[in-house]
Amino acid sequence: MELYNAMRTTPSCRYFTDDPVDDETIHRVLDNARFASSGGNRQGWRIVVVTDTDQKRRVADLHRKQWDPYFQHALEGTVGFQGDGSGNKMEHGTNFAVNRLRRTDDFAQKMHEVPVLMCCYVDLSTLAVTDKDLDRQSIVGGGSLYTLVHNILLGCTNEGLGSSLTTLLAAEQESCDQLFHTPDGFALGALIAIGWPVVEKQYTKLTRKPVQEIAFRDTWDVPFP
Repeated sequence: MELYNAMRTTPSCRYFTDDPVDDETIHRVLDNARFASSGGNRQGWRIVVVTDTDQKRRVADLHRKQWDPYFQHALEGTVGFQGDGSGNKMEHGTNFAVNRLRRTDDFAQKMHEVPVLMCCYVDLSTLAVTDKDLDRQSIVGGGSLYTLVHNILLGCTNEGLGSSLTTLLAAEQESCDQLFHTPDGFALGALIAIGWPVVEKQYTKLTRKPVQEIAFRDTWDVPFP
């Protein structure tokens, strides 16, 4: 698939078929994704590819521990929604927002049925967290993991696979570490669900804010033309 086309057609897949994904395809995705950039070329990422039925169920149960409360708070309007992708803010209770939430809930409740779950870790000793002393939450540390994660998402699209990224599982790291026998010094940063998409249930066209709303010339006062 042409790169720009892949970049424009990689939605979060919520519905997957029961068809298995062979190891050769997953290996090909990872073999190409590993060429992502990383600080100092340290390549501190490590991935647990979960395909065992019981192991997937355990991962899905941990994810739901975080998702279920969020879902209820969102339905009650106590947490905000993002926009619809076009720059229009969606109000609580609108059909679009509620439908999107319910699609995500469908995904969370059936996550154990997805053929492949990738749990993405990063070696903390390889990170240079340059914003750790600022008076806000740190965001820089994940930069050396999410380049790989996004390559995986694009690679899945190239293979015709659907994928969905979530970070909720990170809050259950202690349990995941026990489940995976994770060595000390690694942080869980992402969960990627991968499988063959149910085509008729996928978004066919993604919408995003235009360039002039997200990019500026020299200062924030001048939108990039």
